[in-house]
Amino acid sequence: MAKTAKLRRRPRPIRTDRQRAAGLLSVFALFVVGFAAIVWFLGAEGIKDLAPTLSGLLMAMLGVGITVLVTTFSFVFVALSLVSVQFSPRVVRHFWHADRFRAIFLWTFIAIFGFCFVGIFVASPMLHLAALTLSAYAVFVMFPVFLGYLADNLNAASVTHNIANLTLSEIARDYGPLDFSIQETETDCLTIFSEKCGFMERVDTERLTAVFSNVRARSPEATIRSTNYLGSFVEVGSPLAMIEPRVDIDSRTESEIRNCFSLHKFRSIDQDIEYGIRQLADIGIKAISPAINDPTTCVNCIHYLGVIIKELAGRESRSIKSLKLEKHGILIKEPSFEQYIDDAFDQIYQFGRKDHVIVKSIVSVLAEIMSSVGDPERAAVVVREIEEMELTALYTEHAQPMFPLIENRNYVRNALARFYRVAGEKFEAFDMSDKAAGCRRSAESINGSLGV
Repeated sequence: MAKTAKLRRRPRPIRTDRQRAAGLLSVFALFVVGFAAIVWFLGAEGIKDLAPTLSGLLMAMLGVGITVLVTTFSFVFVALSLVSVQFSPRVVRHFWHADRFRAIFLWTFIAIFGFCFVGIFVASPMLHLAALTLSAYAVFVMFPVFLGYLADNLNAASVTHNIANLTLSEIARDYGPLDFSIQETETDCLTIFSEKCGFMERVDTERLTAVFSNVRARSPEATIRSTNYLGSFVEVGSPLAMIEPRVDIDSRTESEIRNCFSLHKFRSIDQDIEYGIRQLADIGIKAISPAINDPTTCVNCIHYLGVIIKELAGRESRSIKSLKLEKHGILIKEPSFEQYIDDAFDQIYQFGRKDHVIVKSIVSVLAEIMSSVGDPERAAVVVREIEEMELTALYTEHAQPMFPLIENRNYVRNALARFYRVAGEKFEAFDMSDKAAGCRRSAESINGSLGV
């Protein structure tokens, strides 16, 4: 276990377009320095002696570059097709023309290999060396970065984010702000509002602890509480954090606290367990859609969601990090066990309730979770999840049958009876006789419908 923890690397925050461009320019500067170092080390005569070798390498690199360029355009056309089919054909034009980085990359790539093509016909070893340097940068640096950039921009969150930003810029250009004033009411807390929108990707807890320690040095009783879960969407002007009781802080401290909450167009699994659950749930929902019709993949997702929720069922309700931060007066908002279990199974059941295999898989997984629950509150949450599925039609007389075939109904009934038996034993162990008796009655009713 210790070895696994040692090998784990902390995920890096999602890079912005500005950071990506800065990284490309930094690497390009290294290539320029390398070119200058080679010229300085070999000298004009040494480079002239390598003329045949440089010419041959340039020919080979030109062939590689043309192949990469064709591949790049192929990726672009595939990306446009995916965007058109998955989202809307109306976003294709803006997906291509409104992205300056994508246009700069392609035209730079064409310019570099156009320069290499022209350089073949010029008998200048220095020019060949410069062309080789530029082509190496294009193939080994720009091309991989562009593939990653293209993959990021095919994401639904990125497409919607870009469309929203374009629309907001049009509103800001064409409409003036409305003049109105709101009389501020004095409250017992100081609210820090967001100045931009996006998903709360992560919280820089180390920086927040350092900044807020200065506030607590002046007001030891002050606490700061985040108002959003990690992964939740925050709008412009929405509260980010609240300091209680109200203290006076300067604009610089307020800005530093605001910058501790990283908002991005994507969610990140770093610090956000709910996002991992959301991804598996999305895969499961997509798999049982009429277009895909792959229930086996959905069942596989349900099993892995069960593994995750079962692990959470045996853990503390609050994270280790939040308990440490509380000692510094920092209160982080975290999802409850009920929220995790709702995120995992509610939507899959909603879209798969007509499929007896999906329903039976969810019930069986919830039975496994129930067997590992360590406190009565979480046990009640699991039972409530089953009750909200409204499966009483399976064992109630004169009820409309959920599934047309009795074989399918019995398939789910067996799993449901097992769940209530496990729940009854668990509540008995918690010395909750009333709930245990209710679960036993449900199990007996199901067995009666089975003829057991």
